[in-house]
Amino acid sequence: MPDHKDYQSAMDKVAPSEDWKAATLQKMAAARAQQERPKAAPRLRVAKKVGIPLAAAAAVALLAVPAALRSGLFAASGGTAPQTAMLYSAAAQDEAATSEAAMAEENMQDGMQAKGAPAAPRDFDLGEYEGLPVLVLGDDSGGMGGGATFVAESLDDIRGNNPTWNISANQLPATLPVWHAQSGGNAAPLAGLLNATAEALGLPLVLDEEEEAPTGYPSPDLWPYSAFGDLMDPEHWDPERPLYEQEDPSKAKVWSVSASGTTVNAFRDGDGTLGDPRAGDEAALALFGELAGIETPGYELCTDVNYYGEENCFQHFCFEAGGDTVAQRLLNYSFRRVSGTVDSTGALRSFSLTLPPETEQVGDYPLRTPEEAKAALQAILDEEQASGMREYDLSAEQAEGWQLEYAQSSLNPYIQPVYRFWLKTDLTPEEAFYENAGGNVYVSYTVSALPEGYCIPFEEAFN
Repeated sequence: MPDHKDYQSAMDKVAPSEDWKAATLQKMAAARAQQERPKAAPRLRVAKKVGIPLAAAAAVALLAVPAALRSGLFAASGGTAPQTAMLYSAAAQDEAATSEAAMAEENMQDGMQAKGAPAAPRDFDLGEYEGLPVLVLGDDSGGMGGGATFVAESLDDIRGNNPTWNISANQLPATLPVWHAQSGGNAAPLAGLLNATAEALGLPLVLDEEEEAPTGYPSPDLWPYSAFGDLMDPEHWDPERPLYEQEDPSKAKVWSVSASGTTVNAFRDGDGTLGDPRAGDEAALALFGELAGIETPGYELCTDVNYYGEENCFQHFCFEAGGDTVAQRLLNYSFRRVSGTVDSTGALRSFSLTLPPETEQVGDYPLRTPEEAKAALQAILDEEQASGMREYDLSAEQAEGWQLEYAQSSLNPYIQPVYRFWLKTDLTPEEAFYENAGGNVYVSYTVSALPEGYCIPFEEAFN
């Protein structure tokens, strides 16, 4: 490998002309001026129904760590989005690569045209329909769409205890509320969530300074979406000194906490994690049940089979199961939740707490019927099939059940209801790259719960 001396020796043997020197210096000055110009933020482009091609999915199956297979998006309030392992064709992979190259070229041209221009905030005023504001809402919003794959012996193992599961159309509420997301100009409740948590534990809260929206963030008016802080031990914490100057920082800080959407998450250092979800959930319920308004506890524990054929718990929490109406039971299930994990000593090591939205309610919106939502699902499936983005046949008629949920997203200004459908595929676990697993292969899709006219597709608002 040549070093700088080799390059210098070679350059010493070159004798350029004076004209060449002058032209080169002029080009260098122009290039330096170009680099010193402020760079424009790239535009967000939301690709519709993007998934993992067959070859990539096979690589994931062989190499991925199980814990990394869960996405963590706010697919539903207080919950964690399931793993997404869609089965796509090699042709779709090639098409995606070509599309990515074209988008990169377009981004470069856009950047050259917009250098120095600040990122414009998004305009979410989309007018009204039937007296209600039109929402940014669509099948790509908040983790919506589909292709989340599960292997399980029975659908009952993975679907949870949602109170709207497969109820008849005439039992559905006529309307459901929609709220502004707790972000951007409506982010004040985030600090309130952390303060309420601190008060429940009797510990002082130190909030982190709010950061500015990152350069190029696609919607600055929705920043911040999260708030961060620490819960301190009064016996080892000097409020006049920052954490790094405390006499024993490891004792001064008890919990690291964050609030996103309507949920608080917290963790602390501990001695491993005990693999008993219910023990952690009951410990969290004892601490936060009153704050969450849980008077009639219900319990949800969802398990599937992972790539290694082992049982995997991907969602667990306690929730308020009471309510006089279907709508009230759904709201309690969605926004009154607690969960936790305990370490090997039995002490609570992490917890999650979901509370009702405190932002202004946008309005009460009518709902699609299940059949209308099913037709919307079929349109998604047809689009995937026509584009070659899914290798196997799938029809909405394969849906074994559905439920209503509330979805949240860091790029959507609303907390809104969706339908989730569970479909049983004709795939074997091996065909879905679960080579060591047994059972049935299910996929989960979500679509907007609102009729057409009350919302526009997510990608139309962000592209």
